[in-house]
Amino acid sequence: MLRWALSDGVRRIAERVIANPRDIRSSITFETQTHSGQIPGVVDARATLCEQELSGDSTLFVVSEPALSTLTRRNHVLAWVLREAESLTLSAIRRHRLGPDQDWIHARVGLLERASRTRMLREVMLSPAGRRRPGAAAIRDARKGLSPLYRMAADSMLLFEGVERMDEDAIRSILSSTLVAQLEDWQKLELATALSAAEALAMETGARIRWKGSIAGGSEIMAVGRYRIRWQNALPKRAAEHLDPSEAVIRETAEALSAGMGLARADVSIRDAATGIDVAHFECKWFGSPLSASAAIVDAISQLVRYCRDSRPESVEQARTMLRDCAVVCSGLAGFEESTNGAKPIGLTDFSGLASGALIAWAARLHRRLAANPV
Repeated sequence: MLRWALSDGVRRIAERVIANPRDIRSSITFETQTHSGQIPGVVDARATLCEQELSGDSTLFVVSEPALSTLTRRNHVLAWVLREAESLTLSAIRRHRLGPDQDWIHARVGLLERASRTRMLREVMLSPAGRRRPGAAAIRDARKGLSPLYRMAADSMLLFEGVERMDEDAIRSILSSTLVAQLEDWQKLELATALSAAEALAMETGARIRWKGSIAGGSEIMAVGRYRIRWQNALPKRAAEHLDPSEAVIRETAEALSAGMGLARADVSIRDAATGIDVAHFECKWFGSPLSASAAIVDAISQLVRYCRDSRPESVEQARTMLRDCAVVCSGLAGFEESTNGAKPIGLTDFSGLASGALIAWAARLHRRLAANPV
C-alpha cells in the first residue's frame, strides 16, 4: 500500500488541492431547528404541532433551515485518500526509521500534510462520518463530479481497493508508476540496454540476475555472476602521459580557460567483479529522425573509443581489443546493418535488436574471451 501512497496519482491530487483549494465544493443541506417566536425556514407543520402540544408553548416552530456543509460524499472520498496516504507514509518512516537523508519521502509527507490541512477537508476528517471509509455510493458520486479533482480521488480510491484484492491490473498500474521513476526516452533505451545485456550474460553463465535495491545513475544496478552492470558509469581520467596529442591540446586549452573537463560517463558498463575492471561499454543514441542516424552513430563511436582508451590507458591495442566488446545501441538502425558477432571493430544494434536477443552472441563471445584471457 505504500507504493499507492507514493504514486503519482496521489501526488497530483495533493498538489491540486494545495494549488486550487476552491475546487473543494460544499453543498446545501437542511437542518431541523426549533425556534421561538420566529420562522427562519420552511415550517414542518406536523413536528411543530407535536412540539407545541408537548411544551404548551404556541410560539415554538420546527423549521428546516438551509446551511452549507462540507460533509459531502465527494469530499469524503477526497479527504480519505489524502489522510490514508499520509498515514501510510508516516508509518513507513517510523517503521524503517528513515532519517533526514531520505528527504524525498519527507517531502512527500509534507505535501500530503499541507493538502490535508485545507480547512474544508479538516472539517470532513474531524467529523464522525468522515472518519469512516467511504462506500461504493460515495465513490460513484465522486466519479460523476464535474471537477477533475473528485474524479482523480475516486480513481485513486478504486486503485487502492484493487490493490487490496490483489487485482493484477491495479498492481501493474502501481508498479509501473512507482517501481521506476518516469524516464525520458533516452533513459529508457539505456536501461533496456542494461537489462538486455544482463539477460544475455545470465543465459551464457547460468547465473541469476540480482537487482540492486535502487536504480540510480552512476551506480551498479544489477549483478550476474562475476559481472556487474553499471548505469551512467563514471570513468577515471587518463594521466597526461597517456593522452593522444590532440587530447592533450584540448585539456591544456580548457585548463588555461579554467574550464575543467568532467569525467567521461559510459551509458552502460560491464565490470568484472573479480578484478574491478570494466570489460565492455555501451553507448545509446535516441533520435527522432532517420536522417540523424549517421551523425549519432559516429558520435557514439567517438565516445566509445574514448571510453576504451580511458579503461585501457596503457595500450592503444588493448583499447582496440576492448572496443570489439562494445556496442552502439540506437533507437532505430535507419538502414544500417546490425552487427554484434564481433566481425566488425564495434557492435551496432537497436531497440528491436535488444528485444530479439541480439546481445546473446555478444555475451557468449565476451564470457569465452574472459575465461580464456582474464583481464
